[in-house]
Amino acid sequence: MLKTKKKSLEERMYYTFKNKDLLTEALTHKSYCVDVNRHKPYNERLEFLGDSILNFVIADDLYKKFPNDDEGYLSKKRASLVNQVTLNQLALNCGLAEEMIMGPGERRQNSHLKPRILASCFEAVIGAIYFDSNFEKATEFILHHFTDLNFKLDDESGYEKDYKTRLQEVTQKFKMGTPIYELVMTAGPSHKPSFLVCLKLNDEEKTRAEGATKKMAEQMAAQIYLNILNKELNLKLSLNAGTEKV
Repeated sequence: MLKTKKKSLEERMYYTFKNKDLLTEALTHKSYCVDVNRHKPYNERLEFLGDSILNFVIADDLYKKFPNDDEGYLSKKRASLVNQVTLNQLALNCGLAEEMIMGPGERRQNSHLKPRILASCFEAVIGAIYFDSNFEKATEFILHHFTDLNFKLDDESGYEKDYKTRLQEVTQKFKMGTPIYELVMTAGPSHKPSFLVCLKLNDEEKTRAEGATKKMAEQMAAQIYLNILNKELNLKLSLNAGTEKV
């Protein structure tokens, strides 16, 4: 059997950098830039830029797709798309985890697999593409990868309910108990804190997630567990020849 050639990082991203140093910077975590590497740039400035571009591009796309939605619905839909869970998945799809440049200690702790770090790296790549080319190319990159995730926004219901509400409806429906959210820790500088939250069901921890606010972390934890439940419950229903979906 012939082995298929593994795609390069740029092939997986569907973008080829003219300035490879920008790609290197986007992939570099600050843990690498110590001692002899302390003068090398890392990706936090590009992340800051990429985050702003990403939010604008998705807001613009939703504004055009849903002309009858008010600001509240548009904000909820954008939050359903632009979050740590989504960006982590996009980063994994591109293969950023394997390519990230980190300090040896962080690598040993598998920090390159942490959703928060991968999400930040994906935003940094967006910033790097903007500098390497222009806003149009950055927009093309964003919309290509979000389309690849096959998002379906329901104009009448779906994303108008937050993930915590949707999870509670599911757990009530299947008599699983009530989800409880607990703050595990707060990290980061005061101007940019990160909140780690765990989701428990019947005193058993189910998922953990990080967010820029406690509410965001709770929503992400609920989204992750919803995805898990969807797979488990749909598999069980399938095995029982059922047709009901969560």
